[in-house]
Amino acid sequence: MLEVQDLRKYFPVRGGVFMRVVGWIRAVDGVSLSVRRGETFGLVGESGSGKTTLGRVVMKLIEPTSGRIFFDGKEITSLKGKELLQLRREMQIVFQDPYKALHPKKRVKDIVGEPLLIHEKLNDTEVRDRVSEMLKLVGLNPEHVDRYPHEFSGGQRQRIVIARALILRPKFLVLDEPTSALDVSVQAKVLNLLSDLKDKFGLTYLLITHNMAVVNHFSDRVGVMYLGKLVEVAPTEELFGNPAHPYTMGLMSSIPIPDPKLAKSRRKIVLIGEIPSPVNPPVGCRFHTRCPYAKDICRKEEPIMEEVSSSHYTSCHFWRELVPP
Repeated sequence: MLEVQDLRKYFPVRGGVFMRVVGWIRAVDGVSLSVRRGETFGLVGESGSGKTTLGRVVMKLIEPTSGRIFFDGKEITSLKGKELLQLRREMQIVFQDPYKALHPKKRVKDIVGEPLLIHEKLNDTEVRDRVSEMLKLVGLNPEHVDRYPHEFSGGQRQRIVIARALILRPKFLVLDEPTSALDVSVQAKVLNLLSDLKDKFGLTYLLITHNMAVVNHFSDRVGVMYLGKLVEVAPTEELFGNPAHPYTMGLMSSIPIPDPKLAKSRRKIVLIGEIPSPVNPPVGCRFHTRCPYAKDICRKEEPIMEEVSSSHYTSCHFWRELVPP
């Protein structure tokens, strides 16, 4: 369904009296991945790793610096105008913050129905009927069509955002931290809703999150990003059962365990320090400044993606020597 090849997105850093470009933020720096039709691909990493930027570049909300993007067998890297407008029917995005994603002065009918006005030229009665039907599917009442966003809870707002993304019946959704702004109990309901909608409409998801527990519950395959690079890709069960990169192991160590005895006895990999600046990333392996296993070669030579097992790849010089926690 989706393939990106050597994708890069750099943002200029400006300074001085004339605001000249003095550097580049390497938000996404040479990422290649594919999302298979009908699967949920989880993209995980800390804040600042480039996940959201990658999702927005894939959606053509921002232009890539270089690289190629293919969707459903067609290259979309340089699409513009009417061709890009047609693409919007096929791929949509659910934004992270449901409070900022909805226009506060528009009613639900206008928010969810706007794509119908743009793409299908429906009249007001037809839009109202379609919006009411979609609200039912996402667990809201049809009577909510005339309400405003401030009249809803956070979980209900996210359902409205999901309804807007699905109103055109797209094939592919980018889910950008769809539950991070919600309470834990509401998170579970929204994730279950997304799972049901995926089965009902045959959707393909790119799930962007920093929550390893959500990835484990919801994804078929997982890609781990660090400082603009993809450091590990594997089926979910394989990744959690046999992680092959120290950064992945560190992320897994952060998952809370509800059993106090097990939590106390397990060996943890604690990630020390903060993620480095993407303006001046470390030479060699970008993770070596925080890696407990780093050696001289890590500081000099960037590792390449190697196959650990079938469909499992990692970029670490010493993945064969690592013992997962």
